[in-house]
Amino acid sequence: MKETKIEKNELFQTAHMMILVAFTIFSLILTAESLIMGWERWALIMIGAAVVISWTLHIRQLLTAHSRLWIYSLMMMAIFFFYGIHETSTFDLAVIMSALVLLFTMTGLKNLINACLATYFVTMAYGVALMIKNGTQFDTLLISRILMHLVVVFMTGWFARTIIDRWASVLEESMREIEVLRDSTDRLDDFLANVSHEIRTPVNAVIGLSGVCIEKAGGGELDGELRSIRAAGKRVGEQISDILDYSEIDRGMLVRNEEDYMLDSLLNDLVEELRPYKRPEIELIIDVDPAIPSVMVTDVIKLKKILWHLIMNGLKYTMKGGVYVRISSVEESYGINLCIEITDTGIGMTSTEVERMAERFYQANSGRTRMGGGLGLGFPIVAGFVSSLGGFMTIDSKPGKGTSVHISLPQRVSDPSSCMTINNREDLCLGAYLHFDKFINPDVREYYNTMVSNIVHGLGVHMHRVDNLDDLKRLTSSLHLTHLFIAEEEYATDPAYIEELAKEMLVVVVADSGFKLPENSRSRILEKPFYCFPVATILNSDRFTQARKTKMLCPGLEVLVVDDEPMNLTVARGVFSSYGMNVSTALSGPESIEQCRKRSFDLIFMDHMMPGMDGIETMHAIRSDRSGACKDAPFIALTANTVSTAREMFLSEGFDGFVSKPIEPADLERTLKKVLPKSAIRYESVTKEDLPDEEGSRYTILEAIGIKTDSGLRYAQNDSELYHSLLKQFTADEPSKQAKIRRYYLSKDFKNYEILVHALKSTARMIGADALSERAKTLEELASAGGEGIRGEMHEEMIALYQKTANAIAYALDLPFNPEGEDDAGESILEFEPQEKENNEVILEFDPENKGGED
Repeated sequence: MKETKIEKNELFQTAHMMILVAFTIFSLILTAESLIMGWERWALIMIGAAVVISWTLHIRQLLTAHSRLWIYSLMMMAIFFFYGIHETSTFDLAVIMSALVLLFTMTGLKNLINACLATYFVTMAYGVALMIKNGTQFDTLLISRILMHLVVVFMTGWFARTIIDRWASVLEESMREIEVLRDSTDRLDDFLANVSHEIRTPVNAVIGLSGVCIEKAGGGELDGELRSIRAAGKRVGEQISDILDYSEIDRGMLVRNEEDYMLDSLLNDLVEELRPYKRPEIELIIDVDPAIPSVMVTDVIKLKKILWHLIMNGLKYTMKGGVYVRISSVEESYGINLCIEITDTGIGMTSTEVERMAERFYQANSGRTRMGGGLGLGFPIVAGFVSSLGGFMTIDSKPGKGTSVHISLPQRVSDPSSCMTINNREDLCLGAYLHFDKFINPDVREYYNTMVSNIVHGLGVHMHRVDNLDDLKRLTSSLHLTHLFIAEEEYATDPAYIEELAKEMLVVVVADSGFKLPENSRSRILEKPFYCFPVATILNSDRFTQARKTKMLCPGLEVLVVDDEPMNLTVARGVFSSYGMNVSTALSGPESIEQCRKRSFDLIFMDHMMPGMDGIETMHAIRSDRSGACKDAPFIALTANTVSTAREMFLSEGFDGFVSKPIEPADLERTLKKVLPKSAIRYESVTKEDLPDEEGSRYTILEAIGIKTDSGLRYAQNDSELYHSLLKQFTADEPSKQAKIRRYYLSKDFKNYEILVHALKSTARMIGADALSERAKTLEELASAGGEGIRGEMHEEMIALYQKTANAIAYALDLPFNPEGEDDAGESILEFEPQEKENNEVILEFDPENKGGED
C-alpha cells in the first residue's frame, strides 16, 4: 500500500524521465568503451535496440507507467551485467551500482532496489568466478577489496530502502492530514449549506410578510421600518444564495440546467434588479451588439448571476465615472461565443489582488476601511460559473485606473436571427441631442460614444446627433425627424421648445429614475441605462401612443399552495392574491391530496421538504389519482432548495416549473408564462396619467421644490395612497426630529446625530427628496468619522432644506405645518408663497425669515 501511494506522488513520477535519460547516457558511454576495448559487437546492437524501445514506450505512453519503469530498469540491469562480465570492469561495478541504487530510490519501489542489489551480487560473483578460472591469486588486499565493495553496495541498498520507508511514512501522514482537512472542509461546507437552507424559510417569511404589511399599512409610523426590514431580508437572501452557490462550486457539485433564452428578456430583468443599487452620480452603460442571435441555449440563471456579480462589483467600487458593459458574439461551428466585457473606472486592483480574486472570502479592500459590504464570494462564484459553462475569464486592473473583466462563453443557437429588428427602417429619421462632454470622466464619454455608434450601425438606422441647442434648431428646421433622443440635462435647456418638437416627432428623454416631465407633456421618458433593446422597442412602437407600464394579472385563477410552514402560506397568499388569484392552502401532502379530490385547481405550488410525504411524492400521488380532479393541473415547485441540481431534479420528476424562495416577481411571472395558457394571463396598464387632476397638481408642487414623485411612487409600489401616507408621516415627524438633530449637534453627541441623519437620509430618499437625502448622507459619513469635518453651515443648510421640504409637502397636501419653526435652540425658518404664472405653472418661492434669532 505504501508503494502504491508513493507511485501516485508527483515527486516519484519524475523518476521515469530521469531513469530513461540516465539509461541513454550509460548506454552511449558503454558503446564508446566497447568500441575502444574491442568488446562483443553484437551486444552494441542489443544496447541500441533497448534504448530505442524504451524511448518509444515513453513517447507513445504504451503500457502502464509501472510496467514501463520496470522495463527501463531491467534493460539497464542487463546492460550493467554486460559491462560487469569483463574482467577490467569488476572493481568499477560498486560505484556504478551505488549510483543506480540512489537513482532508483526516486521511484519509491523497494523491490527495484532489491533487484539492483541482486544484479550486482550476481555480476560480482561472475567476476570472482572468472578470476578464479583465470588463476588470479587471492591475496589479502584483493579479498579485502572484494569484501569492501560488497559491503558498500549492501549499505547503499539499506540506505535507499530506509529513505523509501521514511518517505512513505511522511507521505502517509501527509495524506492522513489532507484527508482530515478535506473532511473538515466538507463538514464545514455541509454546515454552511444546511444553515443557509434552513435560514431561507424564515427569510422568505420576512420578505414576503413585510411586503404584505407595507401594502396593508398604508403609510404610518411603521412604514419606513417595514421597508427597512424587507430590504435587509433581501440582502440576507442574496448572501444565502451566494453561500449556496459557492458551496456547490467548492464541492464540485455544479449542474448545468440549459434552456432557451432571449438576451433582451434577461437584460430587462437584470436592469430592473440593478436600478436600486445604481447611484445617480455613476453611469451604467450597456452596449449590446444587435447581431447576437435572438434565442440561445445556456444555463440562464448562471449567466444572469455572472452579469449581476460583475456589474454590482463595478458599481460598488466606482466612486466617479461609470461602468461599461459590452456584450457581443463570435460565430463558431457549435453556435457562438458570447463575449462579455465589463469595465469600470473604479479603484482598481494590484496584480497580487487580481491573482487572489478567485479565493473565497477574499476582498481586495478587506479590513476596517473596506468600501463595500459582502462576503467576498462574488469573483469565486463568477469564476466557478464561467468554468461550469465551458468559458474562460481574464481580469485586467490597475490601481486607481479601474478594472476590466473579459468573459467568453460558448452558446448553442436555437434561432440565429438578430436579437432585435427595426420595422420600416427606411421611414425613420433619428435625431439626438446628447452632449457627452458634460461628463468629467473621459472614459464615460468614450463609453457613451461607442454605445451610440454601435446602436446606430447595429440597427442599420441613421442618426443626426448634435450637442447644443442652436444646432438642434438648425437640424429640426432642415430635416423631418421622426424621433429625437435627448438627455435630461439637455431637455432642461429649453423644455418649451422641446415640447413643441414633441408635437411633430417622438421625443424620448433619457433620464435617471425620478425625472419628471411637465404636466401634459407629449415626450416619453427612457429610464437609464440607455441601451439598444428599449431603443428598438421605441422605434417599433406607435410614435404617438403614450408608453404605459403594465402589471401582470391572472384573475380568477384557482391556485393551491402546499407548504408545512404556516408563515410561508401567509406569504404565498399575499403574493399570489396580488395577481388576482384565488388562493387555497394545505399544510401537508395528504391534506392537499384530499383537497384535490374534492375540487379542481388551475395551478398547484408545491413545497419540497415536508414531513411524512414530501412534495415530489405528493405531486405523483395527485397525478396518479384517477378519481381526483387535478391530475392534469400544472405543478410548480416552490422551495428554498436552490442548488443547481434542484431545478433539474424537479423537472425530471415531472414538475412543470420551479420558483425559489424568497419569491422574486420576475422569476414567478416568467414561470407563470411558461406553464399557463395565454388566456389565463392579462395585463393591466398603469401610468401616472391615470391620476386625478388634483393629485397631479399636488405632484407638480412637490416637484417644483425638488421632490421626485416618480421615485416616491416607485418606493410605494405605485400606490398613491401609500405615497401620501409616507409624505404625511415625513411632515408630521419633522419638528421633533429636527429638534433632536439640532440638540445632538450642539451637544457634540455625534453618535446619536449619525443615527438621526441616517434615518433622515433613508426617509428622504423614500419620498423622492434626493437632494435632502444626499446632504444627510454627507453628514452621516462625517459623523461616523467623529464629526470633526462637520461645519456649522453644512448642518444649517441641511436643517433648512429639511424644513423647506416638510413645509412644501404640508402646503401641497393641505396639511398643518410648523409656521413658528421653534425648538429648544430657536430656529431660522423658511416661509414660502405659491405664485401663479400666466401659463398656470405653479412656482414656489421660499423667503427665509429669521423668527428665533441666530444661533
